[in-house]
Amino acid sequence: MELIVNDKNEIVGFNYLSREGIQIDQEEAPDEMLTDFLARKWLWSDDKIIDNSNYQEPNITDPGPSQNQQQLAQVTYQQMMTIQDVTTLQTQNAQMTYQLMMMQKQGGEA
Repeated sequence: MELIVNDKNEIVGFNYLSREGIQIDQEEAPDEMLTDFLARKWLWSDDKIIDNSNYQEPNITDPGPSQNQQQLAQVTYQQMMTIQDVTTLQTQNAQMTYQLMMMQKQGGEA
């Protein structure tokens, strides 16, 4: 198991694949850390994992999409509607061409 720590020795992640983090045996990790992991809730200190007494849950509020994201969504929607309109017109054009071809064929057989 590998621990990923930041410059304050707060554990910000862990994985089971070896890359560049601190290698430990999984049995050395507290069960709570493995089942309900929260970044920065644990510290790597003196070659062991300890509870971070300074841990505070992040105050995350959802501000919703930014103005740029809203504009991008609007442009994407308009582009999608334009493509839908073009597809409809192409279908109508193909149907009219087919009808014209059938009328010409019937006129030639008469």
